[in-house]
Amino acid sequence: MISKQSRSQRVSNGSGKLPPKTDILFTIGESEYGMHTQTDDADGRRVQALEKGLTIIEALKEHESAGVSELATALDMPTSTVHVYLQTLKALGYVIAEDGTYRLSLRFLEIGSSVREQQKVFSAARQEMIDICHNTGETVGLGVLESEKRVQLWQIEGKNAINDNINIGEYTHLHWTSLGKTLLASQDDDRIQAIVERHGLPKATENTITNAEELFAEVEAIRRRGYTLEDEERKVGIRSISVPITDSNNETVAALGITAPKNKMTSSTCSKYIHQLEEKANVISIKYAYQ
Repeated sequence: MISKQSRSQRVSNGSGKLPPKTDILFTIGESEYGMHTQTDDADGRRVQALEKGLTIIEALKEHESAGVSELATALDMPTSTVHVYLQTLKALGYVIAEDGTYRLSLRFLEIGSSVREQQKVFSAARQEMIDICHNTGETVGLGVLESEKRVQLWQIEGKNAINDNINIGEYTHLHWTSLGKTLLASQDDDRIQAIVERHGLPKATENTITNAEELFAEVEAIRRRGYTLEDEERKVGIRSISVPITDSNNETVAALGITAPKNKMTSSTCSKYIHQLEEKANVISIKYAYQ
C-alpha cells in the first residue's frame, strides 16, 4: 500500500599518486581544445573533458551512427576536438568506426546489463514478471525511480503484446506512465512539488496530466486505492495499470505494471490484472526483503 504524507497533512515546515587535480593535460594540448579538467558551478567542481566525452556519447545514442563533421555541427564543437574524443572512445572499446561513421559499441549493453543485475529488485521480480507475462500475454514492466524520472528497469512482452516502443533503461517523466505515477505517489508532497517545479508537467498526449492540482488529486487517489491507472496519458491507444513493490519498511522500491491496448484493458480485465499484480508484488517484496 502506498502511504505517504498527503497534501492536506503537510506541515509548513609512477608513484602511484594521482596527478594534481588542478590540471590533467591531454597530449593534444589544452590550449587548442580547451580541455581543462575542472570548473566550478553551483554543484561544485566538474570535469569538462568528461562532460564533453559524455555529450558525444549521448549524441551517438540519438543519432545511432554519425560522422565527425555531423557530430561537430550538431554539438557545436570543433571537428578536431570531436575527432580526438571519438578516437579515444574507439581505442577504449566504447565506439566502433564503420565506413567513415561512428556508433556506440556493445560495451554499453554489457555495462547496462551489469548495472541492472546489481539491482536487488530486478532479481526478485524477474521470475514473477515472466509468470504474469505468460498468464496475461501482455507487456509487463518494472520501473524504478532515479534522478526524479521513471526508469524502465525491465520489460517482457507476451504473445498478445503490442510493441509500444519502450526501451529498457528509458527515462521518462513520472506523470506520463502508471509506473511513474506509482513511484511519484510514494513520495511525500513536498518532494512531489519540488519535482514538478524542476521538471514541469510536459504533455505527451491530450490525456496527460499537465496541472499540478490535478496531479495531486491523482496522487491522493493512487494512495487511497493502492494501484495506478494510466489511460492514454503517454501514448494514444495504450492503457496500463501498476502497483508498488515495497521493502520490509513498507517503502516503495519499484513499480510493477501491465500494459495493453485500450480496447483490451476493460474494467473487468483491469480488475483481474490488479489481483495478479498485487499477488506478485507481495511475492517480490518478500523475496526482496530476504535477498
